[in-house]
Amino acid sequence: MKNNDLMYVPMLERKWRPLSFLFFPLPVVLVIVLALLQVGLSPDNAAEIIYGSWAVGFTLLNLTKEKIEDEMVKTFRLQAFQTGFFWLMCGLVAIMVVNYLRFGEFRQEIFSAPLVLFLLNAYVFAAFEYQKWRSNQ
Repeated sequence: MKNNDLMYVPMLERKWRPLSFLFFPLPVVLVIVLALLQVGLSPDNAAEIIYGSWAVGFTLLNLTKEKIEDEMVKTFRLQAFQTGFFWLMCGLVAIMVVNYLRFGEFRQEIFSAPLVLFLLNAYVFAAFEYQKWRSNQ
């Protein structure tokens, strides 16, 4: 199949990997500072800041090249995305069930774009790392 510019996703160089790890503690520190400054940040907005930043961190990790990018890594990456989407659907159903049991009704505010992107990228990262670990066993 001919490469299609629309379907091409550039992989980031390995130097992006350390930067991606900054997106995990930084939003927590930011939310704590905003709370200490009494900005009036609601808990939902604080969670959105954290979820969004973690989603960016996991996205950068998922798009960073491995030391050796071969066909096996490409296959692992594809399988990780498929597995991540499956786990995302299971996770969203679990969140719906827990919230239904907790509130007795389905609420639309339990899902947000940052939450879903965080969960998806976390699941993809976990699936990819698990496959790399299993291949080294």
